[in-house]
Amino acid sequence: MNAEVSVQMLQHLRRPGALKALFQKQEKASQKRICIDYSSPNIAKRFHIGNLRSTLIGRYLDTTNRLIGNAVTSVNYLGDWGNQFAMISVFWPQMRPSDQYWKGLSDEEKIKMLTDCYVIANKNMKTDEDFRNAVHQQFIEMENAMLVGNASADCFKLWGQIREISMKHLKEFYTMFDVKFDRYMHESSRVRMAHKIVQDLIDKKIVENLDGRLIVNTGDKNNDKDNGYAIVRKSNSTSLYLTREIAAVLERDDFFKADKYLYVVDRAQRQHFRALKIILEKMGKEDLAEKVEHVQYGRVRGLSTRNGRTEAISKVLSISTVIFNELKRARNSEYEFSFQNAFALNQNNALALQIKHSRLSSIETKNEHLLPFVDECKEFPRVDVNDDVKKLVFLLEQVEKSIETSIEKFEPCQLTVQLIQIAQTVATVQNQLRVRDQPTDIAVPRYLLFSATRNVLAEGMKLLGMTPARNM
Repeated sequence: MNAEVSVQMLQHLRRPGALKALFQKQEKASQKRICIDYSSPNIAKRFHIGNLRSTLIGRYLDTTNRLIGNAVTSVNYLGDWGNQFAMISVFWPQMRPSDQYWKGLSDEEKIKMLTDCYVIANKNMKTDEDFRNAVHQQFIEMENAMLVGNASADCFKLWGQIREISMKHLKEFYTMFDVKFDRYMHESSRVRMAHKIVQDLIDKKIVENLDGRLIVNTGDKNNDKDNGYAIVRKSNSTSLYLTREIAAVLERDDFFKADKYLYVVDRAQRQHFRALKIILEKMGKEDLAEKVEHVQYGRVRGLSTRNGRTEAISKVLSISTVIFNELKRARNSEYEFSFQNAFALNQNNALALQIKHSRLSSIETKNEHLLPFVDECKEFPRVDVNDDVKKLVFLLEQVEKSIETSIEKFEPCQLTVQLIQIAQTVATVQNQLRVRDQPTDIAVPRYLLFSATRNVLAEGMKLLGMTPARNM
């Protein structure tokens, strides 16, 4: 270990904004325009742990891409259209409480009731043919009204109320997690454009008719999940999520003209994005298809709104715990969510990280009299350079590489794991190197080491969206 170089590095890392400064050297010519679509929940459903995984991974990519100088536009594309709203609309009269009772409910309670309505309606769709036919007819009426711009149609009254309640409910959670978006976009606003796209596909002879449905050949007939084709219009002539997605990405490209369009969506949607890119290519939009990238992640097992099995975020008390519990995992990993595991006290969660940060903060506070000497420190005492100190310094040196790798691979866990290792190692070093009541020439370098480590932990946690705790 080169003492002088290490001291210079530590002095840099203890300064506010140290991690950001590591990336100031990036050439402007290499900067890109990035549009990141993340979170993007369906309205009329409670915001659950599955939604949160997209939100936190996306927010990390948003933050770190801005950190390295990319021009980022964050988009929250809200799912406010589709058959689920017709299902709720048809079943709601059987479930709706009195006006007085409804008005007395909180937004959270209203969303829960709407989610319960959807769960029951979804079960009825499988067993009740009359109900199923009524839902299909309701959605046709909604889509036709949307196409002619008849916003006052009766079928829109409940839909409008659901949108308003859902937006208030969602923004409470985004405020809680300090998540901000540059743009909110709505799936419903792409219905008319979706129909124009289908007509364009017809005119260009890109589609085929299959039992009244319009399909596009995707060329992979051996794939059981898409049967070698993608449906772009139902037999009742209503649009699908895929065609509305095509409309949305074409609109984004016209407006943002980005170099990359990232979609942070679970990997169950792989075929959806594959079909999206193929159809764009068939439309002559090869360049745009190349720009679209599906940042997929593993699903949180055990969550299904259709069956009424979701863990609502409102149960979670510790924001940092939830964030760290998500971002410490490899993006494509799947896991079973458990509140007990998320809050268990161990060496690999947010509580342990916050405790380490708090203890390092305490060392700084109790030894503030050493501050005037920190910048004058020239070398680290060789007697203190043991294997644990070497490991800690090495881990601090590797933070820049961890962040770069996490951005390149869309993997927040690269940084999260690095922070865990730093926290575990510094705990060992703390037990070996006392600062208080030591001679100045010994205390100052130790203070510098712990101060730099605390700042790296703090700024790393901020990149993940956590708020570092100084006192616990």
